[in-house]
Amino acid sequence: MATQAQFYFACLFWALSIVAMAEVDPLTRSLMFVVFVLASLYIIIALVQRSEQTEVICRRDWRWPRVLPAVVARSHYPKVSLHVPIYSEPPELVMATLNALAELEYPDYEVLVIDNNTRDPALWRPVQMHCQRLGERFRFFHVDDLPGAKAGALNLALRHTAADAELIGVVDSDYKVKRNFISSLVGYFDDPMMGFVQTPQAYRDWQGYSYLRMCNWEYTLYFVSTLVSRNERMAAITLGTMGLIRRKLVEEIGGWAEWCVTEDSEIALRIHAHGYRSVYINTAFGKGLIPESFRDYKKQRFRWCYGAIQELRRHFRLFLPKLIAQASPLTALQKISHLMHALDTLKSGLEFLLLIFGAALVTSMLLHEESIQVPLYVWPIFSIAAIAVYALKWHVFRALGWSFKDTLGAYMAHLALDHTIAMAGLLGLLTRNIPWRKTNKFPAFPTGFLAFSAVIPELFLGSIILVASVELLRAGRSEGLLVLLLIGGLLKGAKYLFAPLLVILAEHGVRQRAESLIGAPKS
Repeated sequence: MATQAQFYFACLFWALSIVAMAEVDPLTRSLMFVVFVLASLYIIIALVQRSEQTEVICRRDWRWPRVLPAVVARSHYPKVSLHVPIYSEPPELVMATLNALAELEYPDYEVLVIDNNTRDPALWRPVQMHCQRLGERFRFFHVDDLPGAKAGALNLALRHTAADAELIGVVDSDYKVKRNFISSLVGYFDDPMMGFVQTPQAYRDWQGYSYLRMCNWEYTLYFVSTLVSRNERMAAITLGTMGLIRRKLVEEIGGWAEWCVTEDSEIALRIHAHGYRSVYINTAFGKGLIPESFRDYKKQRFRWCYGAIQELRRHFRLFLPKLIAQASPLTALQKISHLMHALDTLKSGLEFLLLIFGAALVTSMLLHEESIQVPLYVWPIFSIAAIAVYALKWHVFRALGWSFKDTLGAYMAHLALDHTIAMAGLLGLLTRNIPWRKTNKFPAFPTGFLAFSAVIPELFLGSIILVASVELLRAGRSEGLLVLLLIGGLLKGAKYLFAPLLVILAEHGVRQRAESLIGAPKS
């Protein structure tokens, strides 16, 4: 970690000296300065992000709980209202979720199913009838024109919640929940200042499929490292499923934010800004489904990342230094952790801007026939630093007990999403809202070459960058700093091509499942 930090800051000082003293055209100097500023911001965010990921293997003593206490008999069981928002979902999938909720080992709870904007009665009527069969504990609501997407459905559920319900839980329509979900978490709310308790998202049915396996471990890294770290600073977020929230608090702070496409993480910030505590327990109590197509995987991640920028724009005054910030009990470390929720996304946006301005810098240097020498000792330093970076990343995965194959798969899946995350961050800064993009939970079907339409930007950018970098290096016109920039271009271009690779793997998995369904005996 020290090697990586020293390398980053040494690079910044070296780059600043070049910007200040290189004999270049004013246009080249201006572009170098822009690249320097972007790189400085990128490095600061990257170091904080890395510290969050590595804390889970570095820290010995934890102030806040990381494991569940034993479940004991209670004299009071607060009533829990579980809300299941659905929108054009497969009826069988939703009914399986409701069946699992019917088996919960807890004496006092209700389940509210909110179907919003589903036009086809064949999708929602079977769920309505199933709720009737499950008994009076289950209530079903169908609304044809309900604004606010998932947040709108949750606000409607809040208005219909039983008057004596003290806690609210949100369960996504594809989650099969363990019986001890509520009983294991309810004890935390004996603390009157406990705002919410969150458990990780987890996934099922990914074994045996390369693409789904890669996605599973890519998701998992955030839940087993970053959220554990942020919990230590009382800054974990709610994840939109598999958590419990104090009901009166949700009403007190104005309900779910219908202006935000990530209403789950947004409400966590407001809860902490009102002085309430939270707990993130890294124990899964239910498992959902991973999007079967890479298109839906991208769509889901875009929404998550765009929403984080929405939160930053709406609540930026909470993150300012104390003297000029919006009044709140947030500590400095809480502010940094919540701010990183958005900066994680902006880091990819900065990397994309570095690519654009880096390309402009290369063009300017070529046009002006400028050469900036790089000392020989810099090359081994870059190599050692790169090895240190990847060794540290590998050590985190290894310490968490992951295999090399799953580590590599998770890393490749994240690289495949890099352009999506970058576009979400930049678009989030330029626009206020986007239409709600539902994650499809119906089985995907093979589409052949049409599947690649989801990664046209990555294919185009990756190919152009790779070809341009290789040709310029082969032409022999590059030396010194230009070679360094072109090597960076090669690496970035290669990153983009992981997206079409995941399309191929996802399409292969879709074909496997389709063939197994065709070959399965009919009941």
